[in-house]
Parts: sequence; C-alpha cells; structure tokens
Amino acid sequence: MKLSNEVKVGLFAAAIIIIITMVTIRVGDKSIISGGDYDLMGIFTNATGLYPKAAVEVAGVSIGVVKNIGLTADGKAQVTMGVNRDVHLPQNSRCFLRTRGFLGEAFVEIIPGDSSLPPLKDGEFFTTTESGGDINGMVNQFNSIADDVKEITHTLKGWVNEKEGGAIASTVNNLNDFVKVMRDLTTKNEQNLDRIVNNMADLTHEIKSMVQNSKQDVENSMDRIASITQKIDEGRGTIGKLVNDPETAQKLNDAVDSLNEALGGYKKMELGFGFQTEYLNRSKDFKNYFNVSLSPTPDESILLGLVSDPSPDTKREKRITGVTVGGTTTTVTTENEVLQRDSVLFSAQLAKKFYDFTIRGGIIESKGGVGLDYLKGPVGVSFSAFDFENKFNEKPHLKLTGSVNVTQNLYLVGGADDPLNPAQKTDYFVGGGFRLVDDDIKSLLGLSSMVKK
Repeated sequence: MKLSNEVKVGLFAAAIIIIITMVTIRVGDKSIISGGDYDLMGIFTNATGLYPKAAVEVAGVSIGVVKNIGLTADGKAQVTMGVNRDVHLPQNSRCFLRTRGFLGEAFVEIIPGDSSLPPLKDGEFFTTTESGGDINGMVNQFNSIADDVKEITHTLKGWVNEKEGGAIASTVNNLNDFVKVMRDLTTKNEQNLDRIVNNMADLTHEIKSMVQNSKQDVENSMDRIASITQKIDEGRGTIGKLVNDPETAQKLNDAVDSLNEALGGYKKMELGFGFQTEYLNRSKDFKNYFNVSLSPTPDESILLGLVSDPSPDTKREKRITGVTVGGTTTTVTTENEVLQRDSVLFSAQLAKKFYDFTIRGGIIESKGGVGLDYLKGPVGVSFSAFDFENKFNEKPHLKLTGSVNVTQNLYLVGGADDPLNPAQKTDYFVGGGFRLVDDDIKSLLGLSSMVKK
C-alpha cells in the first residue's frame, strides 16, 4: 500500500518526538525506563550552593538527582534525593556535599557502606552526613589570615623604625656598645695577651721536649717486649715451653680436662688463662701478671692471679720503746721504712658483668680492693682501688689501665699506677699480654679433641 505524504510526515514527526523524549529522560537523569526512583534523605549543617536537580553520585557515576532542599526545626538543611531503584545502598552508607573545582557546581557524593547490611529503604535517612566547604567560608578565612599578616607587618615596622625606639634598633645599639667595650678591653690588655701567647708557645715547646726525652724510654720498652716475644718463640722459659713443647702442652691439656671433670656440675664453666707484662717508667723494670679466670656463667667470674712486683709499696713499721734516764722513763716512738723488692703478690676476686661494665671485688695484690672494668669492642678501660689502710696517712692505691685488642687473644695496655701516693711520683706504664680460654689452648697446641662441655 502506498503511503500518502501526510502519513509519512506524521510518522516522521512521531519518531522525532520519541527521540526527543528519550534524550530528555536521559539528560535529566530520569529513570522511567529502569523503573523510577526512591527517596533518601540527609541532614546537613550547611547546603550552600546545592540546588534541586543537582547530581547524586557514587564513585563519579550519577545514580540520581536532588529533588528538594528544606529546613528542619533546628535550622539544618534537609536534602531529599531521588536514587535509581536499581541502586542499593547499605544502611551505614555516608553522604557528603562536594564541589567540582574551586567555583564549580555542588553535588552529593555517596560512599557505600558494608554490603552485608540491609539496604536503605524509601524515605530513610543517611546516618552520616558532612557538609563541604563553601566559597564564603574560605573568603572569611583568607580575610582573617590577611588581618594577622597585617598585624605582624605593623609590629615588624615598629621594631625596625629607629625613631620609635624599636627593639631591633635597640639591639643594634647594644651590639655597637659591646664592640666598643671589647675594643677598649683588647687595647688595655694587649701586653697581657702577648704574655699569654708567649706562655702557650713555651708550653708547647716543653711538651715537645718531653716527648723527645721519652722517645728513648719507649724504644727501650719496645726492645724489651721484642726480647720477651723472641724468648717465647725460641721456647725459653715457662711460657716458651708451653707454646713450643708438645709434651708440656699435652700435660697442660690433661690438666684442663681433669679440672673440668673435677668441677662436676660446672661442666659449662669456661676456664681462661692470661699473662700480662708492664714496663714501669719510674722503676725502669717489668711487672708481670699471671691470671686464671673461672666463669660458670657468661656474666659471673672468679678471678685468680699472681703478681711479680719489682717495686711494691714501701712498708712502714712503728716501734714504741721506753728509755729510762736518772729514774725518769721517756717514751720514744720510731718509724722505719722496709723496702721489699721482687715481691710475689696474689689476687682473688669475684666479678659480675652488667652490659659492657664489670664490677669486681676481693683481694687485689694481697690487699682488699674493688674494681670497675668497661669493655666496648676492641677498647677497654679498667680502674682498681685497693690497700685502703691509712695508719700513716697513706692514700689508697689506685690504678687506671687502658687496653686495645690487637687480635682476639693479644692486646696492648698503658696507664698510670698509684697516682695518690705522696712519697713517690706516679708510675706510668706500657705493656701487653694475651688471654686464652680452654678451647683456644687446644687450638693453639694443634689438638683435635676439645674440652667436654
């Protein structure tokens, strides 16, 4: 059948109307095709810039529009939103007012909550809402900041302005006065300053001379140490035999095994040996130490030792006698100094370790005493105080020693001995030594067996 022109025009017009209607629905965010929408409400403290028909979005996707904006009884904004029915929002979803850019349009953003909760129904309210910032509030904040900046600049202007007696001007004047005083002081004491400089030059010259004079003593000490190590390497003396003679080493190894077996319940005790020699600058002789340590635990030790002292402390004897002359008796008190050389002293101490510090006490060089040691890495410091007897107004015997580990077993020492003794000068010393535990002894002797733990 052939259509007339009127029918064709009518069909074309109907098609245009349908297309326009579909576009209008799509642009206006209507949901007629999908089944309409349902209303959700939110209470906001401020809805400035938000108008009806504004978009409602989730993650940047439009899900509805703002239908109405009203006022609650307590003066807050109640926003009614039409949400597409195919969008389900959990009950703990949150609602925010946002703005696109600095001066853009306002819209509502919804952040969905826990999907395991039931969805919000038609007419229900969002429990969490938040109003976005508006341009008026920002302008007010900028105005407040501008006022603060203006006040600060005004204050700085007052400080700098000399006519108003500002603080900065006063400070500059005080600084000028101080410079003038220092210039006058330097001019008046120029001779004293020259004298101080000359004294410093003399002091450095004396120190240089002292170092040069001590150079020979240090060289002699190093020669003696080299001689001792050579004798040990050649197998001379007790220590030389211990290191070089296999038979002596085997006997010592057997003694170590026997001692460990005799300790019974202390099978984990670590046994250590050590030898230390010190060259005394005042007496020009060597002082030797042989030490034994028993350590049942890593932080507890028993320290035993023998000391060969070429110049021990002078002993004093007080003697009271009665002298009778002509029937009259007079009491005479005499004091004698007894000098002993090459005295053998002994030490027995208990030691407890706390972190890098070790506290010890007991008998030190045949006298009661205490000590404190500090060891951190290869560097150590040791302090001992003993012989506190003061019958003749003598001072306690103090000793300060510094040590540096060259290897795990070898170390160097130096320090000062008996600095408080008024009868003699402080005895400075340098030296060295070695320390071995039971396993080190067996490794040194080349034995395959080890001490039973």
